[in-house]
Amino acid sequence: MGAFLFAKYLFIVMKLFNNLHNIVLEQSTPWYEKVFQSEDHESLWPLIKLFGGDIHEMYKALDSMGKGEDFLIHIMKFWPYDDQPLRHIIDALGGIRDWNNGKMDNDLLNQYVIDPYLDDMRYIGWGDKGTGFDRIILELMPGEEAEFFDDFEGGGRSYDCNEIAKQVFSEEGLEWEPFDVNENLEDLVEGLSPENYIKLVRHIGIEFQNEEVDAWREEWDEVREDNGKVIITPSFMNGFLPDNESSRYALAVLIGNTPELDGVEGEINNAYSRAWNDVVINQYHTEFQQAFDEFLGKPIGEGTTSTYKDVMNPETGKEEWKNVKVPVKYFDVTDRARAMIVRHAHEVDSPEDFLSMIREFDMNTLCPQVDEYPYDEEEVTDLFQDYLWDYL
Repeated sequence: MGAFLFAKYLFIVMKLFNNLHNIVLEQSTPWYEKVFQSEDHESLWPLIKLFGGDIHEMYKALDSMGKGEDFLIHIMKFWPYDDQPLRHIIDALGGIRDWNNGKMDNDLLNQYVIDPYLDDMRYIGWGDKGTGFDRIILELMPGEEAEFFDDFEGGGRSYDCNEIAKQVFSEEGLEWEPFDVNENLEDLVEGLSPENYIKLVRHIGIEFQNEEVDAWREEWDEVREDNGKVIITPSFMNGFLPDNESSRYALAVLIGNTPELDGVEGEINNAYSRAWNDVVINQYHTEFQQAFDEFLGKPIGEGTTSTYKDVMNPETGKEEWKNVKVPVKYFDVTDRARAMIVRHAHEVDSPEDFLSMIREFDMNTLCPQVDEYPYDEEEVTDLFQDYLWDYL
C-alpha cells in the first residue's frame, strides 16, 4: 500500500512539472519569440535553462527553425558591450571545445566574431595579396618587427630585446660598443691565407724599405749593423719566404718585437677586432631575424601604405607632420590570428590590435638569447682576411 501511494504521488509531481513546462512553452508568446526580446544574457537565462542551461542547445533549436543566424545577429546588435556578446556568440556556436575540435561553423565564426575584431585592428584584415580572400593578412611597416620582441630585461640576459630589435630592424642597424679584442699576434699571422701572408711580407718590405729598425731579438743578430739596428732590405724580407711555419713565426716575432712596426701590429689587431665584433653583431641580426621568421613566417609580398610621420621641409628646414607613402611587407597570419581572436573574444571580448592580444595572453613575445662571443671562430678568421687590407 505504501509503495502504491508513493508511485501515485510521484506521478502527480511529474505531471505537474510537465504541465508547468508546457505552460511556459505554450504561452501566447512562443519561447523562440521571447528569445528576440532579450536584452542581455541574464534576461535570456530563464529560457536557456529550458535547454539544460546550454545556449548552444538553444541555438540548435532556433537553427532548426531557420532562426539560428538571426539569434547571432540579435546578440551582436542588441546585447550590451559589457555583457560580452562575442563570448555568447561563440558559446552559441558550440563554445571553445567545439572550436578546438574543429566542429564550429567557420563561416558564421568569421562573420560574427573574426570580422568585428579585424575591423578594429590596425593593418590587418581579409585580403588576397596573392592568397585569396580567405586569408588574414598582417601589414608591417619598416621597423615594426620590433614590436614583437619582449621589453623585459632579465632571464639571464643583459639586454632589452625590444630595444635591440628596434636597432636590428632599423636602417642604421645595431648600435654597438666594440669589444677590444687582443688576439695573439703569432696566431693571427699563422692564420693568414698564403696570399695574405705573402702580401704582408711585401707590404713591410715596401713600406719600411731601407729603414733602420730596432729589431732587438737575437734572431736578427747575424744581420744587425754596428749600431745595433737592422735594415729592412728586400733581401732581408725575402728571408721570410718561402711561406712555411718557421717563416710565419719569424715574421710574427719581427712585427711584435720591433717598435717601428708597432703600427703594423696595431692595424693587424684592429682588423681582427673588427672582424670579431662584426661576427657578434651579425649573430644578433641573424638570431633576431630568425626568431621573427619562426614566429610570423616570411613575408608573402610587399607594397606601400599611407601613414603620418615627421618629414623635413627643405624650404623651412623644419619637420612637418605629413601623410606619406611608406613600404610595407605582408604576412599571412591566418591560423595564429584566428586562434588568438577566438580565444580573446571568449575571454576578454574587447577587440585589440594583433600585438596587444599577444601580450594580453602573456604569450611568449620574442627574445632570443644571443652569445656575445663568436659562435664560429673560422667565420672571424675569414672576415679578418677580408678586412686586413682596409687597415694596412
